[in-house]
Amino acid sequence: MLAVIYVRTSTVEQHPENQIQDCQRYCESRGYEVQEIHIEKLSGFKDINRPEYEKIKKKAYRGEIRAVVVWALDRWVRNRDTLLEDVTSLSQYGCKIHSVKEEWLEAVNIEGPLGRTVREFLLGLVGSIAEMESQRKSERTKIAFLNRKGKRWGRRSLPKRVYDEVIEHRKNGKNLRWIMENVYYYDKNRNKKNLSLGVVHKIISEKGGEILTSD
Repeated sequence: MLAVIYVRTSTVEQHPENQIQDCQRYCESRGYEVQEIHIEKLSGFKDINRPEYEKIKKKAYRGEIRAVVVWALDRWVRNRDTLLEDVTSLSQYGCKIHSVKEEWLEAVNIEGPLGRTVREFLLGLVGSIAEMESQRKSERTKIAFLNRKGKRWGRRSLPKRVYDEVIEHRKNGKNLRWIMENVYYYDKNRNKKNLSLGVVHKIISEKGGEILTSD
């Protein structure tokens, strides 16, 4: 049976190799011949252009494939209505969606009205959960942005005293490593911390100090 593998990652930082391997093993266990592996790196919730997703649906409608294998259903879509619509329309052309992670989908893959009713209920439930989770992630991102608005992201700035000490020691001829070992600050938990060599180097560079050696 001819099948395609569809893999989606949400950002360019993520790597799809694990998804691909799991899907390939799934196909081998069921004797599916993988025609092609389609990979997209983008969000599955927003209404955006998804060329690989559209290619697969066209292949199914032309009768070129009989199965679409995904790592998880939310990799295909995260919208409940679209998930139900795709599963229904693909099945009408003799193509089924298989999920590596949702094995229960195979257990309820029953022909006839009863199987279709059970399948649609479970797919609708899964789609609703994925949709809500995607919305929650979006809301958390917005809240985090609003909470941080007007504030600097990243590590908290060092006290002015630390900058002054680094520059003063440098003017007195101390090398970077000595400064690193002798200038300290307290973190938010009141733990005493020494500066890293990189921080010392950065402070001196920003303040226009001369850097001769770190020895």
